[in-house]
Amino acid sequence: MRSNSRRGLLLLALPCLLLGCVGPGMLSDGSSVAMGNFNNGALRRGRKLPDEGPGFVVPTLWRERGANYGTDEIIAAIMRAAKRVAKELPGGTLGVADIAMKGGGESKLHRSHENGHDADLIYYALDEEGQPIAPVSAMPRYGAGLRSLNVRPTPGVTFSEFTPRKFDVRRNWALVRALLEDPEIEIQFLFIHNRLRNVLLQHARDRRENEELIERAEAVLKQPGDTLPHDDHLHLRIYCSPSDRALGCRDGGPLRWWRKRYKYMPPRQKHDSPELVSSLMSSRTTRTFR
Repeated sequence: MRSNSRRGLLLLALPCLLLGCVGPGMLSDGSSVAMGNFNNGALRRGRKLPDEGPGFVVPTLWRERGANYGTDEIIAAIMRAAKRVAKELPGGTLGVADIAMKGGGESKLHRSHENGHDADLIYYALDEEGQPIAPVSAMPRYGAGLRSLNVRPTPGVTFSEFTPRKFDVRRNWALVRALLEDPEIEIQFLFIHNRLRNVLLQHARDRRENEELIERAEAVLKQPGDTLPHDDHLHLRIYCSPSDRALGCRDGGPLRWWRKRYKYMPPRQKHDSPELVSSLMSSRTTRTFR
């Protein structure tokens, strides 16, 4: 029986071997594979985020773009975080904007979002009566007093109108906490405007949250210095999973002190040469938003 099973597996694998399809991210269990890094990468077998689910929604503008694909890890983490926030603080809905195109790669609107490890999350908001308000096809900026401002003009993008709203400190901190406490992902950055970062951290201190959690939040909540300040959305970026790292995923930037699992990740496989990874990514189909 065992020999028959082995022969069966060999027959299934033989076409792939004969066609030369053994390479980074090309022979796997069918799950997603992030290739390269966030600004020079690709996404194989990306998982699509549903248009809506418990605690979250993809507004129409971003549904129509089709940029709602990511790795299995980031999609599942977003869904878990939204569900947890909805359970802890009922009434709010997380808006999810761009993640990546189906095959990853470049876009006209982003310098990252190429390998399925980045996601733009629309801030939770309250209406003028202090009640949760649903996200729309727009990204309001939040200024002094945490009140909404006009959207930042983006060439080729038409945002919808929105009613006045205010940054929801409680739910946005709950989102950060849910993501940081998720054991299935490791966060590299949560890009956010310094004004909003300071408010969230102070809220965490006032709640007497765990000191280690606050320390981690201080490390990952950052206003980027080389792009827009992120006063209109939270930009989530995760590290490569151990399995994807062995298949061509590359972490750029800091590998922080608490990230102990990095030491135990599998080494680069011999077939995973820089030339092969470069060849695979250069042959990908480049997609742009319409």
